[in-house]
Amino acid sequence: MFIKKYSLILLLLLGLGVIVACNKKWDNHNEISDSSVANNLYQAIKSTSNLSKFSELLEKSGYAKIISASKSYTVWAPSNQALASLDPAIENDSLQLRAFVGNHISNSAYVTNGSLQRIPMLNGKFNRFYGLTFDSANIVTSNLAAANGVYHIIDKFIPSIGNCWDFLNNSSNYPLCKTAFTSLNYNYFDSTKATQIATDPTTGNPIWDSTNAVVLRNSFLDKVSDISDESNEYTLFILNDAGFNSEFFKLSPWFETGNSDSTKSLTSFYLIKDLVVKGSYTPDQLPDTLISTQGVKFPLDKSRILASHKTSNGYVYVLNKLDFNLADKFPPIIIQGEKPTAFATTDRGANTFYRVRNNPNTGVAFKDILMQNYGFSNYFIRYSVPIGVPAMKYIVSWVAVNDVQTSPLWSQRLAIGSTQDTTLPAQTIAYKNYDEVQLGEFELTSYRNSNKLSLYVVGPSGSSTSGGSNSISLDYIKLTPAF
Repeated sequence: MFIKKYSLILLLLLGLGVIVACNKKWDNHNEISDSSVANNLYQAIKSTSNLSKFSELLEKSGYAKIISASKSYTVWAPSNQALASLDPAIENDSLQLRAFVGNHISNSAYVTNGSLQRIPMLNGKFNRFYGLTFDSANIVTSNLAAANGVYHIIDKFIPSIGNCWDFLNNSSNYPLCKTAFTSLNYNYFDSTKATQIATDPTTGNPIWDSTNAVVLRNSFLDKVSDISDESNEYTLFILNDAGFNSEFFKLSPWFETGNSDSTKSLTSFYLIKDLVVKGSYTPDQLPDTLISTQGVKFPLDKSRILASHKTSNGYVYVLNKLDFNLADKFPPIIIQGEKPTAFATTDRGANTFYRVRNNPNTGVAFKDILMQNYGFSNYFIRYSVPIGVPAMKYIVSWVAVNDVQTSPLWSQRLAIGSTQDTTLPAQTIAYKNYDEVQLGEFELTSYRNSNKLSLYVVGPSGSSTSGGSNSISLDYIKLTPAF
């Protein structure tokens, strides 16, 4: 018994020794290895023999002075061998050189560890730092100390490349897709870049010298996905001209406005709005199905990829075809009952109730609107559809809950575009029916911009002020595309 206990204790002590030794080894790996920290970063790099070429580039670019200051920096310095293949055009162009060198320097001190980080560089780009790798380079000597930071020696240089938006703007091989994006450019007045030269004596508003204050912006970047943002990563899909035309002509009938320019603009926007995915997917990481930043799921046939391009904030893939599932591209439009746009002109606020109820079938709470005993014939609630509505056929349904009376059961109808519309028949609102009720179909022959299509929930033709025969209720209206 004593021998067994002794053996167990010995095994535990040996195991503890192994753990301590392993931890000590990892700690030593992460420690700054250079105990001589008298020199600043530039001096330390200059004194390292296999960094003589990078030292020259630091001096020539002006970064030598910057990393000689007291502020803390990290430098990932390419070795002389790594810089042997550097294009002389970069070294001989001051702007390119500064962008290149700045792509290897960051603020603050970063030592090697086991966590993946995207580090902001001094040129405005971001690079991945993970273990003993820096972007696509290997760190051959790590955690070298200087008085104002840390430097690592890497086996290849990391070029300063454009982001996804830069790639698109600089491309010339995909004019249709490029035009669809860049047609959304507009001039924007940025008062932070202007100088106030006077004050309007009538309004008191400032008068600006706007010479340098008008900047170019893009509504896709503003409202959909800012693929120019270096701090985030994206995967952008663009179509060659054949692929763009194929998808464009499939979509265009649903965006018919009667004006060719606006139809083209709407169709193009609806095509490109779902071509961006959050995150950076390398070619070997691409899944078969993706979800756009706008929440639209789409399948990806990898055999359709013509080219892939790494950017500073992700990847760009060129496709010759991209088939969206129409049910995903055109999801049902939901209009909430508790968010009316307007009521019939006669005020019936005292008879109007905004409720929070519980659906006993699902256990899920919902909000709705209920009007009772309002004493007005054919009273209506108007709803403006808050988003653009494509020109197509729709299956119309609603949930309208009557949980207040078994008798009388009132009727109400949904009118499209006008209270006089009778496309959809009136419905008797059954007692305690929480299910969706299909009302019928209607077809929209031209695209309607947001808030340009009105739906009317019209109550009974009587005008009672008691008994509940004059009632309207609505949880939501659903317009489901019928392709």
